Amino acid sequence: MWVQKIGAVCMSLLMLGVQAFPVFAQEATAPETYSDGMFTYAYVDGGVALYSVQNTAMSVKIPDDTDGRKIVEISDGAFYGCSSLESVTIGGNVRSIGKSAFAGCSALKQITIPDNVETIGENAFSGCTSLSTLELPDSLTEIPDGMCYFCALLENINYPASLEKIGAEAFFNCYVLPSPELPEGLKTIGNYAFASCGNITDANLPSTLESLGSAVYFGCTGLTEFTIPARTLDLGSLVFMGCTGITEFQVETGNSVYTASDGIIYKDDGATLLTYPAGRKDESFTIPEGVTTVYDASFFRTESLKNINFPSTLKYVGAGAFEYCSGLTTIVLPEGTEIIYENAFADCTSLSSVQFPDTLKGIGSYAFYACPSLKEVTIPANCKTIGEYAFGYTDGIEKDTNGNSVPVKIEGFKQNMGAVKLSTILLILAGICFLYVIVMFLVKVIRKNQITPEESEKIHESEEK
Repeated sequence: MWVQKIGAVCMSLLMLGVQAFPVFAQEATAPETYSDGMFTYAYVDGGVALYSVQNTAMSVKIPDDTDGRKIVEISDGAFYGCSSLESVTIGGNVRSIGKSAFAGCSALKQITIPDNVETIGENAFSGCTSLSTLELPDSLTEIPDGMCYFCALLENINYPASLEKIGAEAFFNCYVLPSPELPEGLKTIGNYAFASCGNITDANLPSTLESLGSAVYFGCTGLTEFTIPARTLDLGSLVFMGCTGITEFQVETGNSVYTASDGIIYKDDGATLLTYPAGRKDESFTIPEGVTTVYDASFFRTESLKNINFPSTLKYVGAGAFEYCSGLTTIVLPEGTEIIYENAFADCTSLSSVQFPDTLKGIGSYAFYACPSLKEVTIPANCKTIGEYAFGYTDGIEKDTNGNSVPVKIEGFKQNMGAVKLSTILLILAGICFLYVIVMFLVKVIRKNQITPEESEKIHESEEK
């Protein structure tokens, strides 16, 4: 249940709150350090690094230097888990902030970062659930992975003009974060970077953007429209999954990979339907002829859709393609369809009828899981692969060791195996008869050309003479 697992992970993270930020462990071999009572410092090239601080501090001002040495770094995890810390001013000589440096400072409301800072480590402010404003230095070229992960109250942040990359999960679960003003020059946005940022209404992607990672806008319910720039040639999987407010997609002219037609994104010259706007209220949709693949999660949670017409060219229905399409009642797949991947129609609670083509070869795990209205299916004879819990199961009351619902059978469900067609049987019999005739003919030829023992003896005697 790959899509349900993603949802379970997200819900778990929401419930964990400040405990959800990554656990930090300092290096096993501690460097040479000294303390001034408040801070502990470690010797590094060019000066010293602030190594740790008393975790009961509420307000901290990091000086420019100590004992004649410049404070040039804040070490990994230096303020990790300082839950009483509310305010920090960083000295003007600091050039880098380490990984998880302020992670878990749940009371931190204000931090001043000097312009000299050039790099910030992964998860630097993750779990700072009280932080509402963050001013980044103009020199910053990369926002690291998980920098503001679970900064639930973050609502004011600048994006430096020199920015080229936003890392994975950089703003994951920043619920009140407004629409970002992303600068020209930005090229990459990592996986889940803005996931669950429900207050974002406009992505404001720059023309320089080349790559959008997987699930970048997962669960961004505030988005209503989305435009893919001409230079964006790499869209990760599930980019818009759970964006239930989007009613239209657009692709800028000149994009060589993606196109938009009627507000829907296609790729592979129209052979792959990539994403349908889940916020559209149409009850019926006809997939255009020429489409061979309905991509993973392409119609995910499009709840208004009651009827879908498939093209004769269809071959593949992707993983989670129609998952949680609770309005669908009937599915008729055309001849030529070969594979239905995992979770393709899972949780389609109104689905009561499914018709499979004879060309179907495989049905993935959980493909029709939790479809309580579907009471009977007939599997084509050519379909040799059926995944785990593909039909006739739904979530139970019991939980497994991971907290996931244990599947239970749907009462009265029937799974019939399709009979072989009469024409196929006749063709097989004709083939057997043909082979029999050929074999008998070869036997006669062999017998006719066989030499008897008497004849063989006469030939041997004539050769001796």
